[in-house]
Amino acid sequence: MKKIRILQVIPALTLGGISSVVMNWYRNLDRSKYQFDFISFNDGPLRQEILALGGKIDIIATIKQQPIEHIKAINRILSSTPRYDVVHVHNSFKNGLLLWLAKYKGIKVRVCHSHTSGVENKLLLPFIGLLKSIVIRASNVHLACGVSAGKFLYAKQPFTVLNNAISVPLYLAKPQDNSDLRQQFGLPLDKKIVLHVGRFSVVKNHQFLLQLAQQRNLDSSIHFVCVGEGPLKDDFARKIQAENQQARFTLLPATPNIAQLLQSADGFIMPSLFEGISVALLEAQASALPCLISNTIAKESDMGLKLISFHDLDDRSSWLEQLNHLSAVYLTDEEISTAFLEQGFSTEGVLRQLTALYHTREFTC
Repeated sequence: MKKIRILQVIPALTLGGISSVVMNWYRNLDRSKYQFDFISFNDGPLRQEILALGGKIDIIATIKQQPIEHIKAINRILSSTPRYDVVHVHNSFKNGLLLWLAKYKGIKVRVCHSHTSGVENKLLLPFIGLLKSIVIRASNVHLACGVSAGKFLYAKQPFTVLNNAISVPLYLAKPQDNSDLRQQFGLPLDKKIVLHVGRFSVVKNHQFLLQLAQQRNLDSSIHFVCVGEGPLKDDFARKIQAENQQARFTLLPATPNIAQLLQSADGFIMPSLFEGISVALLEAQASALPCLISNTIAKESDMGLKLISFHDLDDRSSWLEQLNHLSAVYLTDEEISTAFLEQGFSTEGVLRQLTALYHTREFTC
């Protein structure tokens, strides 16, 4: 049986976010039937795993960095033999040219996948309507990680929601004594650990955590642990020091050991300015952590386990009240697994939906 060749276009080979969604598919896919190759614009720690799973990788410049080299690289990759059956673009409106070239090359299944409900780079705002129009017309499968992400990109046009599934069993184990895990990551043993996982960028709103830490009525036992990389990490570290809040924060690099970190925590916090379906938030719920999140995050992120509380970013008092009364939530593994299955966030179900789309043949270029 001929393998279906799929070219996945992702921003970076880093841990977390879009990369973790695609890698969860790849790890659980029947690789005797499907071949994933990758275009990425930044190298990273996922390289070795992708190669070990049989995938090919092309790291190329963005169109903004080197427009001519970008076009040449895309043309070369899309002209390779055997030809790709599917191109699946995850950077949505940033890769219209790639989708148009795929259409020109006769690739029948061209997937545009929206993972966000807003625009982080404000310089793109004057052009966003045009960019959306380009990717919509160049693609013939329109996916989104949730309703809000779909409406953002496709407006009134039809789209299919493909949930950001996770492997729930990885996050279920909850040790009675997490002191060993805390020592492993260099975390304080006598504090309530409130975890944040996400790229250090404007949209993740780390500054809000610093504002909370500065409130005199915040319980002295609360300690924020921020995991990730990004352009604003060094700046955030300097601000923590300038405000003399070092005792409140630990900053950790991106790590594949998120499940263990979640098991060492008492709570999870996400004050994003906007967000689609966050993988990190799903993982936190699978770990039965109480989650404090901004009311700008997609409501579909809530698995119905009574773990999530939505808060207004303009009302710090509600965040502080929740943090000051942080308490464990006791759920069985069965309750958690059932909730994810019923909400459609199980890996098995999502892969069935995805591969059905990859097999579509009635499309025309």
